[in-house]
Amino acid sequence: MRPCSCIPCATPAGLGRRSFFATVASAATLACVAPAMAQPAAAPAHTALSADQALAALMDGNARFLAGQVPPGAPDPARRAMLAAGQAPYAAVLGCADSRAAPELLFHAGLGEIFVVRNAGNMADTAAIGSLEYAVAVLGVKLVMVLGHERCGAASAAVSLARDDAALPGHLRDMLLPMLPAALAALRAGGDLVDGTVKANIRRVAARVVQQSPVIGPAVAAGQVKVVGAYYDLEEERVRLLA
Repeated sequence: MRPCSCIPCATPAGLGRRSFFATVASAATLACVAPAMAQPAAAPAHTALSADQALAALMDGNARFLAGQVPPGAPDPARRAMLAAGQAPYAAVLGCADSRAAPELLFHAGLGEIFVVRNAGNMADTAAIGSLEYAVAVLGVKLVMVLGHERCGAASAAVSLARDDAALPGHLRDMLLPMLPAALAALRAGGDLVDGTVKANIRRVAARVVQQSPVIGPAVAAGQVKVVGAYYDLEEERVRLLA
């Protein structure tokens, strides 16, 4: 004898008819909603900020950092889903790898807001320039900032290399050779040699990004992109633009 398959008989033991129908209704609702929930989030559009507006946003962020405002936390689920689909940063920063100079913190930025490239001495090597070209050509960034900082260890080593031909371990000598002209300029100028090297290097790197990149250079010439240099003071915790 085949078991009865009518709803009352098929209802699990201990589950009343009203509860059973509520369960079925909920399951049907979820079945309708699930396909919509499974749709991937759309990638964010490129930033609508101009180069000047992006620069103002960075400096406003540094002001919030100086004011001690709490850094942005994890974005809401909808924002995280959008970031998983793509990115649309409003600025790119070439900074130093120094652990005290993280651009996301200095500019009070959250996930997906700043495209950051970092290495010791904020050098414009092939990887750095290529990464910045990606930010400009693919991600639509209008502002590139070269960010150096006070008491940079790479600048200090470059001064030792320029003044004393100091022996450096591993690949450090080769890595710092592009900073040597900045260190030599600081030696000629006198004063604080490390600080002078940092600032001269920022200016040289910003110029190199424009001169060496077949992507960024023409965009700068056309007025579509700006490349600026900036200096982070560790004691004041303030970022200042360099002329």
